[in-house]
Amino acid sequence: MASKNVHQQELPDQVLTDLGFTDNVEVGFMLKNLDIEEVILSESLTQSAKVKELLRTETTSDLTQVKRAFVLPMHNVSTDRLKAALKEHKISITNDYEKADFIIPHTNFYDTYSQVDTIPQTKLMFKMTNGYFCNDHRQSVIDYYEKTKNDVILDKRSLGDSYQYNIDYESAPYDSYCFSKMALILADLVDKGELQVIETDTILNQSANRIPMTKELLEDLQKMCDGYHVSDEEIEMAGKIIPTIDPTGEPYLLYNSAVQFLASVSYKYNRNKDVMYWMDKHNIQYLSRMNAEEAIKHFDDIGILDSRCFRALEVKCREEIQIYNRELYTFKVQVKPEYRKYMQD
Repeated sequence: MASKNVHQQELPDQVLTDLGFTDNVEVGFMLKNLDIEEVILSESLTQSAKVKELLRTETTSDLTQVKRAFVLPMHNVSTDRLKAALKEHKISITNDYEKADFIIPHTNFYDTYSQVDTIPQTKLMFKMTNGYFCNDHRQSVIDYYEKTKNDVILDKRSLGDSYQYNIDYESAPYDSYCFSKMALILADLVDKGELQVIETDTILNQSANRIPMTKELLEDLQKMCDGYHVSDEEIEMAGKIIPTIDPTGEPYLLYNSAVQFLASVSYKYNRNKDVMYWMDKHNIQYLSRMNAEEAIKHFDDIGILDSRCFRALEVKCREEIQIYNRELYTFKVQVKPEYRKYMQD
């Protein structure tokens, strides 16, 4: 049985060889309990990109061919929601990747940190820019270094109560790509075809619990979560509905709801991973800052503008037209030729 800790894994040398690592070194990384575990450091951007792509690139979308999922740590969708969606396909979730036949990735398993930063201990892989090593500023670090001779990454957890200007530290490679052992093992299994990769949206989009976006639904949601007099129970209920809404084919409703209330109530759901995932996926904050003309151009650029959406937004655009010198001139406003196709039924 594999450990749940992303660092406490048995990493065979052959895994590094098979993944093409050549310039890697082991360095120490302090955990919350002050234990220090090894991570693999490489200066190769190419190597980092390869591992990242292996862990996030979907290899199949066929949920009938898999039975047990391993969710990458720090997922931005709740386990309960993933469990519910997978249960519809008779798929379970396991904490042991050795028992899984596919992984569910996300965009939160890697990140970039600089200098003496706060690096989450469950991050599968990360880039450290202009970082440092320090091997003698506290007893646990001294003991580890004397035992292994591995440099220890100086982040805020390792720094502890010390001040950086009071300790002796040295620079790490300016671009240091760091990998947990679990990241490398999983990447190797994917590379060899022993693990499949299925994206989160593939799973959620095949759920029978999705609700089409309608004007009536959005009006009800606004009553439940927007305003000074809504109850905690109403806000919570809306938080269960929002992640299940499917806005496919309704770009105008999505834009209008973002402007009218969704963006402004998002702070109420800062701790609701499923709502925040849905809002990020559908660019709610981004849409809310657009005027009608910008929304038309945006939807056209991403290929989802249709006649209904254009006509609804074009009315708003006309309200924003500003024409001067009216006492001397007359003007005729026309839609540009490239958008006239959206005026037709």
